[in-house]
Amino acid sequence: MRKAKKILTIALAVVVALLAAFWLLFDANRFRGQLQTRLEQQLNRKVVLGDMRLGLFPIRLTVEKVEIAEDALFKSQLPFTQTQELAVRIGLFSLLRGNVQIDSIELDKPQVELIRDKKGVWNFSSLSKGDAPPQPAGSEPAPSAASQSSFSLRRLAITSGSIAITDAFRNKPRAVYGPIDITLTDYTAGQPFGFDIAARLPGSGSQAIHLKGTGGPLPESGPASLPLKATVALSDVEVAGLRQFLDSKSVSTTQGLLSGETQIESQSGKLSAKGNLNLKNAKVGALDIGYPIAFDYAVSSELEKGLLEITSATLKLGPTPLSLTGNVNTTPNPMEVNLRLRTGEATITEIARLASAFEIAFAPETSVAGRISGDVRATGPIDRVALNGSIAARDLQISGKSVPQPVQVRAINIALTPSEIQSDEFQAISGKTTVLGRFAIRQYSSKTATMDLALKAPGAALTEVQSIAKAYGVTGLDQLSGEGNLRFDLRAAGPLEEVASANIAKTLNGTMDVDFNTVRIQGFDASHELARIGQFLKPDQTAKGYTEVIRLAGHIDVKNGVAQTTDLHAQLPDGTLTTTGNSDLPSQTMDLKALAIFTKGFSDKLGGSTRIGGLLTTALSNEKGEIVIPVLISGNMAKPTFRPDAKTFLQLQKQRIVPGILDAITGKKPPAEPGKEAPKPSGLKGVLDGIFGGKKE
Repeated sequence: MRKAKKILTIALAVVVALLAAFWLLFDANRFRGQLQTRLEQQLNRKVVLGDMRLGLFPIRLTVEKVEIAEDALFKSQLPFTQTQELAVRIGLFSLLRGNVQIDSIELDKPQVELIRDKKGVWNFSSLSKGDAPPQPAGSEPAPSAASQSSFSLRRLAITSGSIAITDAFRNKPRAVYGPIDITLTDYTAGQPFGFDIAARLPGSGSQAIHLKGTGGPLPESGPASLPLKATVALSDVEVAGLRQFLDSKSVSTTQGLLSGETQIESQSGKLSAKGNLNLKNAKVGALDIGYPIAFDYAVSSELEKGLLEITSATLKLGPTPLSLTGNVNTTPNPMEVNLRLRTGEATITEIARLASAFEIAFAPETSVAGRISGDVRATGPIDRVALNGSIAARDLQISGKSVPQPVQVRAINIALTPSEIQSDEFQAISGKTTVLGRFAIRQYSSKTATMDLALKAPGAALTEVQSIAKAYGVTGLDQLSGEGNLRFDLRAAGPLEEVASANIAKTLNGTMDVDFNTVRIQGFDASHELARIGQFLKPDQTAKGYTEVIRLAGHIDVKNGVAQTTDLHAQLPDGTLTTTGNSDLPSQTMDLKALAIFTKGFSDKLGGSTRIGGLLTTALSNEKGEIVIPVLISGNMAKPTFRPDAKTFLQLQKQRIVPGILDAITGKKPPAEPGKEAPKPSGLKGVLDGIFGGKKE
């Protein structure tokens, strides 16, 4: 027994020594020409191989910098395949005989280019077909067509590869997918084979996409006709990582983890799939959706014709189900749809939250309770789809952090036709305020779509109007705080992209009447600015950043986004400010003329009219001791600029209008002297006429 062990040990040592000597003395590069020729014959492509070396356990030839050329019929600047390293497993006895027989091929980080031309022909369809490329002199003759057709490979493995697909037939640009691990097993031309495709995306968790099954034989017409039976599994795949993997921005800012499994069968170009997808931890931008989204489906498709039939599909937004059926034709560009979306009496909470996440219909981070039902059919090209059906919502209540007081909408009905989407008149109620509204979107499937939105309130409280505005994402009234009533009748009509966006202001027309009490206007201190202009600003007096108004009242006309007023009157703690002019709502700028009148009591605090008349050059005083300051207000509404109106100041001095201001305010009229005409309008009316374009002698 000891002798047998010694003999066996010696024999193993000899074998190891021989293998080591063989490995050290073996020149793998002498097989480069043979291996390159064999690959060119089997692939029907020009092949370039770099430096080669022999590897043991298992026996393999490792080749650096491999490149497989593109078919000459496809005008591409990139090769069909290129990789930094290729390992070819070979049989030991075939190697010893000098006739390399390829058992398996392994590619590390290859780049594969798949191209389909305008006729629908794929670039890989010419692999192992037709005449082989010209052979160099002295090389082994090309095998016959029969030998080519019997080409087989036990295993083909691709590690961390990337696949780029350019589809001129579908008019789709080049898209890159990767990294991907692919394993093909037991491949023989004309026979089925096994495959295992896996992608591991960056990020925490499993992040796995796995496709496993059997397919083949490989048809010349391309992968669409490939017989297939497989399972696709996704395990906690981050949407952001999937977007990066697909080299696509179409998923927008959506985040979350996708999981699910789909069973796929394909035969003679007809594919069927049945499965489910689940999205958890869903976010749109920074907004957490707050519920899982599930999608159960059964579909079938004729891939070459580009037809996808949705036999049944249910989209579940939390507990709210939406049913989807119909078909999609992906052959035209853009693709065409014929889909029907239905829901019974379901809660609107989840639908509204998803809509608000995409800034549709409701402001972000608002909560909407109520019921919704709908039945809508969508037909035509995806970029100008036509809709038919109806949507009804009941007992809506909108609330949230940005909505001071909940807003109720008892009922709203929306009718959809191929030419128009129109609502009936609905009521938005907050406290004791009711705002009546309606909207219509016309020619919505065209590039010239228009929207007509009408809102009116016969008498609304400021705070409640602000609640309604914030519920729908409108923040233009945030600068005001206080109590009072607002009456308006406004209409926004124009291009859809303007009315349904931040540019809505330029489409506004209508009227507004305001009567607010104890109002605070944020952004500027009007009293401070007037004191600065009047040159009676105290050394230690600083701007408060807001203006206190005891009462703000007046009428405003709005024409194409420009608000015009002739009598907007603000009662300040120490006087009044009457303005006239325009405010451009889209640009949030104003161009106003104003007349500030401070009370006699305020004048006395400053030292009386003598001091004012003698020392100030931008303010006047009348016989009653009131201070009058003409000013110009311009710039941004949030922080306007106040400056003295020198022209009006000189005009007031020249016309001597100031002494009658108090009489105009109190309504008194001086009697006309015998034989003389009644005096010309003076006081406040005369000042306003003189300043703001009234009739002049």
